[in-house]
Amino acid sequence: MKERELSTVKRISDFFVVRLLAGRMLSTVSRTGVGMPRTLRAIGLPRARRAAGRMLSTVPRAAGVETPGAIGLPPPGRTATFLRARFACTDEEVLRAERKLLPHQVHPGIDPARAGNTCDSLQSRLSLSEPELKKVVLGLPSVLSCSYEANIAPSLAALQSRLSLSEPELKKVVLRLPQVLGYSYEANIAPSLAALQSRLSLSELELKKVVLGLPPVLSYSYEANIAPTLAFMETAFHLAPDELRERVVAIPPLLGYSLEVRYHPRVTLVSALGVVVTQQTLTPAAMYTDAKFMAWLRKREQLGLTDEEWAALCFLPLVERGGGIPPVFTCIPACVSPWP
Repeated sequence: MKERELSTVKRISDFFVVRLLAGRMLSTVSRTGVGMPRTLRAIGLPRARRAAGRMLSTVPRAAGVETPGAIGLPPPGRTATFLRARFACTDEEVLRAERKLLPHQVHPGIDPARAGNTCDSLQSRLSLSEPELKKVVLGLPSVLSCSYEANIAPSLAALQSRLSLSEPELKKVVLRLPQVLGYSYEANIAPSLAALQSRLSLSELELKKVVLGLPPVLSYSYEANIAPTLAFMETAFHLAPDELRERVVAIPPLLGYSLEVRYHPRVTLVSALGVVVTQQTLTPAAMYTDAKFMAWLRKREQLGLTDEEWAALCFLPLVERGGGIPPVFTCIPACVSPWP
């Protein structure tokens, strides 16, 4: 093999090795946050994901590795071309969209004529501006390969009818949860809505209020997500069925917080610090930021912790994200630690 050909092969190999390493980092950060550098743990999981994403797109250039287009690899697929032409997407936006697609949807890509018809029909149906349409498409790139008449229109009509949504309300739901365009109404949405309504004895108006207050609830599994959260709230915060319903209707985002990351650790810590968990504890435990929650708890803890001991407890957000238990926890009574 000629020297020039060997050099080209090496550059291709270098490019994909770097992409693979960065991709593994992004995958790890996105799933659990475990194994992140200390600086990434400190800035928090969402920002860590973005940092890993930037690494994925910039490391090859920073390392002096040529991009695939510069070394004669196949040109972008039809999907990338369509996104750039229709929405003036940046390379980073195209890359993020392609990560959400199946291989055949990237190369050779979607049918531009069908994608254009889907975009035009969806935009007209929901009265979307061009930036709003772009947000929907980048949130669910696979919508470009869907038939508007056969798939999207029936799902929108069914959802609108089920919840008696006005046009602006339907638009709000789609903008908050573009993925709803890809769900089967009969198989996914209808059963979850029925189960939630039955569990809380919600009226039609109350069910509608919950969905409008938390559109992502349409994507939650009732058995895996909603039911365990409701059961925990009912037990841990001593809520009667009517009180539980009133809380969820008044504050739908309560259903969106994680049991493992938010509810369990915070309730355990509140109890360990001698604070009685009551109905009034629900809002701080669920909705406060880490800093605000710890400030709220500092005023109520009953063990008389020193500043050093309290500083250790403020590492709780890092522990939740896989940072490990700080050594200073050894000076805190065993009953305080939420971890075995």
